[in-house]
Amino acid sequence: MLKQRLLYGSLMIVAIVGIVILDGWLSQSALTRAISAPELGAPGDTTLLRCALPITLLVVFLCVLATYEMSHLCQAGGFRPAAHWAALVSAGLAFLPWLEMQNLQARVAIPIHLSLWWLTGGLLGTCLALLLRKTTERALSNMALTMFLILYLGLLGSFAVRIRCLLPGAAGAGLVVYFILTVKSSDIGAYFTGLAFGRHKLIPWLSPGKTIEGAVGAVVFSALVAAGGVYLWESLPILGPAPLKIPQALAFGAVMAIAGHLGDLTESAFKRDMGVKDSGQVVPAFGGLLDILDSPLFTAPIAWFVFNIGMGGR
Repeated sequence: MLKQRLLYGSLMIVAIVGIVILDGWLSQSALTRAISAPELGAPGDTTLLRCALPITLLVVFLCVLATYEMSHLCQAGGFRPAAHWAALVSAGLAFLPWLEMQNLQARVAIPIHLSLWWLTGGLLGTCLALLLRKTTERALSNMALTMFLILYLGLLGSFAVRIRCLLPGAAGAGLVVYFILTVKSSDIGAYFTGLAFGRHKLIPWLSPGKTIEGAVGAVVFSALVAAGGVYLWESLPILGPAPLKIPQALAFGAVMAIAGHLGDLTESAFKRDMGVKDSGQVVPAFGGLLDILDSPLFTAPIAWFVFNIGMGGR
């Protein structure tokens, strides 16, 4: 199991790093041109449209896959959410922050509060999609679950794109990497610390495998990685000023570990309620996509908020 985790985990890291590098290169080239070409953003100029697009499309793709996976999970419990509609709305929510960035940087005419209007349409469309089934059996439950899919995967997932759009050029791609490394390092810290020292169960009625020692290891390891990430960031001039100071990074890592643990436990509650062990079989040794995304989904809004505060003095 450990060898499989290391193998498939490494392959996923390589794939994600490739997309991030592509995103950073395209965005940095567009930023360089923006500095040297005042006419950038004029009608017909599409240079800035490349900024943040690879990471945005990756998040949209993952949100859609995760929506269908969680819909299948709900079906195991006897529910039938409107999966296609939830996937469409979730994809839109994940994509809209990129459009909003174009509105700010490339002067593309985008209505304000578009995400709110899209979410409102998602609610109305959910009601309509369930009414079109012409049955009242579990109608309220299926409507509620459909909206939960949209909020849990689409809305929370959109904050990963919002994090990417906080900084221009390669720095924005770097910020996403920093966030993901901090969050997932807590999973690594919890796994190995629990494996070596785990004696006391953290929450046995929900997740028997998690230990208090593992949770402590998650907090410590995540805080150290967050602080180390700031140190590394400052050694790469292309990225500009680090998003956080070292003391802020230590606190940020601890918060990410705690929130990530809550996200993991929340997904465990979903699976136990539906009577399944893994949310899917997308990634060998890791289970389903939700088993991988649970902690980043829960922490993305918090990370976006912290980064806004940390970079507020720039």
